[in-house]
Amino acid sequence: MDIPEGYWGIYKDKENMPLERFDPFRTIINEFGTKVGHITQFSPLRGIRPFEHRENNQENTEISSPADDSFCKIIRGDLPAVVLSLGKQVGKHPLSVKSEKTNLCKYSAISIVNLFTPMARVLYEHTQSLDLVQDKSVGIGIVHLITNHYDTLSETSIRETVDLLLTTQIAQKNSIQVLKEKYNTNRLTTLHFFNIGEEAGASICHLHSQTYIYANDIGHGWTSLGFLSVPGFHKKKMENENYCLACELVKNREKLKDPIEQELIVEERIVFENEGWILLTAFAPERDGQLRLIPKKHTSKFYELDEKQIYDLAEALVVANKALDKFVKMAHPSMNLLQDRNILFRQENVGYNSDMHMLIDIIPIQRIGGAEIMETYRIATMFPEDVAKIMKEE
Repeated sequence: MDIPEGYWGIYKDKENMPLERFDPFRTIINEFGTKVGHITQFSPLRGIRPFEHRENNQENTEISSPADDSFCKIIRGDLPAVVLSLGKQVGKHPLSVKSEKTNLCKYSAISIVNLFTPMARVLYEHTQSLDLVQDKSVGIGIVHLITNHYDTLSETSIRETVDLLLTTQIAQKNSIQVLKEKYNTNRLTTLHFFNIGEEAGASICHLHSQTYIYANDIGHGWTSLGFLSVPGFHKKKMENENYCLACELVKNREKLKDPIEQELIVEERIVFENEGWILLTAFAPERDGQLRLIPKKHTSKFYELDEKQIYDLAEALVVANKALDKFVKMAHPSMNLLQDRNILFRQENVGYNSDMHMLIDIIPIQRIGGAEIMETYRIATMFPEDVAKIMKEE
């Protein structure tokens, strides 16, 4: 089969590859030689992605995808895919150029290469040296799916969510190892997230998560730098190399203060907890109703979570999404909250040693104004401890 240029991240000409640019007025190079600033990635192929959202007769308040969307067709074997994991089984080599039509219905969850991946996965020339593709985007884009058709995590069972998270780990680990060996690098940028709903960026609303793994050191935005830098700042401020704010929160909830002397009101913000995770409303939310999941055991990367942590995370994710559904439905119209949301896995990049305690943010889509676009800043309308009360009400 003749593969169109860029499909599944396969390129014949490096001039067609996606590339990155940094805003020169807000980018620096830090002490580790890493660019930090605003990154724009150009990927013209992304403009031809299918957009499969709610059916025409569906009201805009609900998230819905067609009953026979492209993911359903891949799962049935009607469309080709490069399958990287099938349940707990390893699939094809992460740099495979062979796509196949395969019935995948017997597996609860799978991982496939993103057909319209925003980076070059395979380049027929110059594949060994990143120096020859400077400013280009090189890596692997992966889509993770539950094979049953759902539109939100609120609809899934805990067992299926466990299977989704486990197959995600398999695809991530295998892809990371292959990229390390291929490009002789130990530093990889990993972005793992859910876009749930059209307004959250889902081109197909059928429930899925994604992982972008960049082999070239694309640098950081300021947000990622904050999460990676804060652990070191905290250790220095507290004069304690073992200090971790998240670990302190897990074991000491009464009158806990952070290193900048804010009292964190932990107990009042907790919505749910199990053996492995605490779910609470964000202390300084980016959007009204934001939730944050914190693992009780100090863990820096998603793929390092053990199977018990994964099971507990699946339960917490289902509970969290149902709690957010409830809050959005009762929120005053002036809040401008939508059912659409992003789930962001804040984690340490591969090859880093920041000792970051991973977090998972669940952020609803909400219209915002100019001041909030200008800064990492938010004018919220409800205290998070009051949001937690609503979410916990029977």
